[in-house]
Amino acid sequence: MASRKARITKPAVGALKPGSILWDTDVKGFGVRCQRRDKVYFLKTSIRGKQRWLTIGPHGSPWTPEKARNEAKRKQGYIADGKDPAKERADAKDQPTMADLCKRYLEEYAGEHKKPSSARADTSNINNHVLPLLGAEFVSDVTRADIDRFKRSVKDGKTARERGPERRGGIAVRGGAGAANRCLALLSKIFNLAERWGWRPDGTNPVRHVDKYPEGKRERYLSEAEIAALADTLKGIEKTEGPFTVAAVRLLLFTGARLGEILSLKWEYVSLDAARLTLPDSKTGAKVVYLSAPALDVLANLLQFEDNPHVICGHIKGAALVNLQKPWSRIREKATIKLLSEDAQLGPLVTEMTSKDGEPSLADIEAEAKIRKLTVPKGIMDVRLHDLRHSYASIGASGGLSLPMIGKLLGHTQAATTARYAHLADDPLRAANEAIGQRIAAAMKGDTNSAEIITLPK
Repeated sequence: MASRKARITKPAVGALKPGSILWDTDVKGFGVRCQRRDKVYFLKTSIRGKQRWLTIGPHGSPWTPEKARNEAKRKQGYIADGKDPAKERADAKDQPTMADLCKRYLEEYAGEHKKPSSARADTSNINNHVLPLLGAEFVSDVTRADIDRFKRSVKDGKTARERGPERRGGIAVRGGAGAANRCLALLSKIFNLAERWGWRPDGTNPVRHVDKYPEGKRERYLSEAEIAALADTLKGIEKTEGPFTVAAVRLLLFTGARLGEILSLKWEYVSLDAARLTLPDSKTGAKVVYLSAPALDVLANLLQFEDNPHVICGHIKGAALVNLQKPWSRIREKATIKLLSEDAQLGPLVTEMTSKDGEPSLADIEAEAKIRKLTVPKGIMDVRLHDLRHSYASIGASGGLSLPMIGKLLGHTQAATTARYAHLADDPLRAANEAIGQRIAAAMKGDTNSAEIITLPK
């Protein structure tokens, strides 16, 4: 094998050719050999007078050059104390790794005690973040410092990856602060179970005292103008998007239900006479969703099929619609263009482009506006489907409904969940206060006519 000496770094390891060895200049005996398929870190040393080659591990997660170098130093110290790494390795075979712990968590806990959607989310976070960064670690060896490094790695996108060509590219795993926080909550539960199962001593959960990243609660509500633009768009796309897509969006807005509750809705849960949906299960358990007249009208006009029990039917016979994200993206764009057409500055531009080329895309409008040095507002392009639920609640709050009442309508089990709408519930009170103040001021001035035309909001 061809060999040379240099500090072992990622670029240096990446440049190795099959059959070559790179010896580290910092740690004596530490090296990496390039085999036909793998690049493997090792330590060449002497134990009780006999030369030994100790394998550290293959290049890649979790063995980076720095981590492998530290492991080589640890082994050297172990040998210097008169111990044999071969025995250590034999003992270690009986120790469970984080991969073992995660497997047991999914099989014995998540599968039995969590809702399928939550179990799927846990599986995704384990596969995408926990296993790549911590999977090879022994459960008993994971420290608070390891968890802190883990959360920063996820936040910085070190586990991010793109979809393969079979999924048409794009980002499959993003990472970020939110993903890091969800993984911390998941790991905290997993390590609690590790203590219960005897895989770690009691009171040693390494996630404890590791701070989560601050996350601003997203509060995006549709304005009346945005609701009108969305309604107008829905009227014109039923032929292209299909009646079930349009009905799903309308029901989300009219009921405040969660997306999964609408997409999984079956006709057996619907009572048009009682004006309600009786859901046997939801994120918070069994739940009643009350139906307003507009919601009833949507349901009454939907086709029902003998071979499909679902209200929102999909493209596969007998199945529900499972993906509303792509249609929603197209709906958002059309509604945003509708809003731009009513804008004082951009309206003439949209009209001009429409008369030339038919309906322009939002990208075309933005490109032309940039040339003309016009600013294009984002419209409802930032509105998620879940924000329709927020909009339903915000309209109730601004209309004077109490927070407990809104919580009941949304199916919240904790008052804190509804508290995000508290500032909106103040709006009617402020309007009433302003009207009363104006009446008093008018009366003090002797202006009885003004006092008569000011009316209090209901």
